[in-house]
Amino acid sequence: MLMTLAGNTSTSAAADLHYQCDSAVGPDPAVTTTSSATTSRRAADTIPESEVPTTNPYAEWTIAPDDTDASDWQRSCASAMRSASWQLPPLQTVNTGLAVECARQYALAVARNPATLEPGRNGAPGTVDAATLSKSVIDAASGAAMTGQCLQAAAGTGGGAVGSSSGATMPRTESPQVACGRPSSSTTTARSAVVLPSAIAAQGVCGQRVDAAAVSPGDLVFWDYRSNAPTRVGVAVDATQIITVDPDSGQVVEQVLPTGGDVRVKRVLKGDS
Repeated sequence: MLMTLAGNTSTSAAADLHYQCDSAVGPDPAVTTTSSATTSRRAADTIPESEVPTTNPYAEWTIAPDDTDASDWQRSCASAMRSASWQLPPLQTVNTGLAVECARQYALAVARNPATLEPGRNGAPGTVDAATLSKSVIDAASGAAMTGQCLQAAAGTGGGAVGSSSGATMPRTESPQVACGRPSSSTTTARSAVVLPSAIAAQGVCGQRVDAAAVSPGDLVFWDYRSNAPTRVGVAVDATQIITVDPDSGQVVEQVLPTGGDVRVKRVLKGDS
């Protein structure tokens, strides 16, 4: 399938494709402003969640190598669409549940004791990669939904629980896995262990986009897009704070949720809301 953002596509289809690209690779340098209101009113906003396609309908989109009208942003998007989740309008609902609470507590515990995670690229004590941080938090949080327990990251604990569910728990080794937080039609309502990629740019195409007003613990916050990919990621612990890694020191820090035109929030955890 050969497509361009304009070409023979309809206005609504072009707007939807632009939204998909914006959600996957960040803001289009050719567009000075992005209206969230316009984004929420795109053509697909009436499609019920139960009818969301299991694969991205733009996954086969290609751009001819000799197409001089295509921008680097469009080419990056065409590549990202092969693995990106097809996006509904930004979620307006706050996420809740055991996995969400586990993400909050686990991320805060790591901030207090980052040595519990695998070292970052520089290998210095107490430093980690931002992608390692988000991957570890989401792994623990999604596991909590399966087992009813959240493993703690605090020093000297070796495991614990922030809550429990009734009934038998399932060992992590038997938990169904969902890569990137993109459930198939057969696992949409099932509890699954979410497996994030190991790089920030790859994590940026995961999950479902969230409106800034609905940011919840466990949501992934991406910003500082360069070369059509995020270079920073953090895990929200409430509506205004995130746990992330300082790029200069490699230290895990708590900071205010970033704002601006290049902030994208994604939800990969299936909660109770």
